[in-house]
Amino acid sequence: MRTALSAIAIGTSLACACHLASAQTVTVTQEGYGNTSLAEQVGATTSIPNLTLGATATITQVGYSNHVGGPGASSSGIFQRNNREGGALAVVDQNGSGNNASITQDGTVSFSGAVTGSITQRGALNDATIRQLIATTSIATVEQNGIANLARLEQLGSGDTRIQATQNGIANRLAVRQIDSGLAGPHITQNGDGNTVSVLLDNMGGAGTNIVQTGLLNSASTVQTDGIASTITITQLGWGNRAEARQTGDDHVATINQDGINNFASVTQNRPLDSGLGNTALIAQLGYSNSATVRQYGLGYVANVNQAGSANWTSIYQH
Repeated sequence: MRTALSAIAIGTSLACACHLASAQTVTVTQEGYGNTSLAEQVGATTSIPNLTLGATATITQVGYSNHVGGPGASSSGIFQRNNREGGALAVVDQNGSGNNASITQDGTVSFSGAVTGSITQRGALNDATIRQLIATTSIATVEQNGIANLARLEQLGSGDTRIQATQNGIANRLAVRQIDSGLAGPHITQNGDGNTVSVLLDNMGGAGTNIVQTGLLNSASTVQTDGIASTITITQLGWGNRAEARQTGDDHVATINQDGINNFASVTQNRPLDSGLGNTALIAQLGYSNSATVRQYGLGYVANVNQAGSANWTSIYQH
């Protein structure tokens, strides 16, 4: 049996004489093959703070070739914009193969609720994208289980940001980008076979980045720039390990821990923006083609490198 269903849901705020905007709620459930869903929610605002319920969109798809938005994030499946009070919630749950989902939350500056985007995908060839722009208390969560998963998470000009990405399977790819966003940065966990992660934070604010990878072709790369309480922690277990970290500003600490086979680690940390100490880099590698490079340019220094087994090489440059 084949079910092909296309749903387009558009929510706009309603107002009554008491200036109290109504909630926007979209719920879609689809089963079968070739499903497509789109939801747009715009403008839940009120002149009386804390009284709106905000915007909520939930899309569930079971089957194959399901789409929440255009393939490869060419268009957003759930688009929430300018929903001020009560925040915004977008949830996508897909079970099957060939799924893609995209959420965009834009201009939702809420003082009474979080802006949350969540995508869960189970199956093969999954593709997930979450973009949050100019949002407060913005939370992005992606969980993927299966083969050939791809996830992109982006937060621009947002505050109190949180990113949680978990990929479990084979041929995972993950890219995270934060620009002019602050406080708690991304947290990433991958368990599987062609692991790779790239994380970019720009202005930061609080501590940023925490990456855990288990299994086979590991790689991780992060960049953090202007700082405050900067921190990077990378842990990788097994096979083609490679990790790079780069920080410019404030209180630095970068910890890289790699266990087994083709290890390489590099940490570059720069001078803090003000008179704090900054710097510190701890690298521990166990097993085979080890190499470690630590470069630190300003104020606090400290570097601790511990390598055991095979072709060890360490280069530390502190100024």
